Amino acid sequence: MTSLFPHAPYAEDQSRAHEILYLHVIRAAAMMGSGIAMLTAPVSLLVSRYRHNTPFDQPTFIPRLLIHAGRGIVIGSVLGGLMTWGRMRGKEEIEWQDRSWRILENKGEVNTDWWTIDGAAIGAVAGVFLARGGRLPMSVTRSAVGGAGIGMNAGVNYMFYSFNNGRKPA
Repeated sequence: MTSLFPHAPYAEDQSRAHEILYLHVIRAAAMMGSGIAMLTAPVSLLVSRYRHNTPFDQPTFIPRLLIHAGRGIVIGSVLGGLMTWGRMRGKEEIEWQDRSWRILENKGEVNTDWWTIDGAAIGAVAGVFLARGGRLPMSVTRSAVGGAGIGMNAGVNYMFYSFNNGRKPA
């Protein structure tokens, strides 16, 4: 995402530094929020099974996973924006430019951004199709946002898997 912005040869010439930094941190926090939420979904289902004898099967688990991932992506995005604001409050413009320039210079971050976008798009589309097809007992919006959260993490995991198995990521 951040690689869509122009990358200056020198940090002090970097334009759109605020937008680049906010977008990067919000993306990373959204991915982290949905990743943590995907860990809480099975735990909450186990607690629910223990307390209320809820079955632990696919028709119960998938909607809960999507709901948790959707909440995580929204909460993570909001917290990412707040964290960036809090950390960079009162900083000089050159500090914004330097941090943004470093993000754009780092090829690993650029690859992570692209794999995250790809995974989120595929996950959101899959969530929409599942909800519209009646396979999920939830709204299309919740399914799409949850699918985007799962897809973000799946995309980055695939990137690491490909890189560690000798394939160079795009």
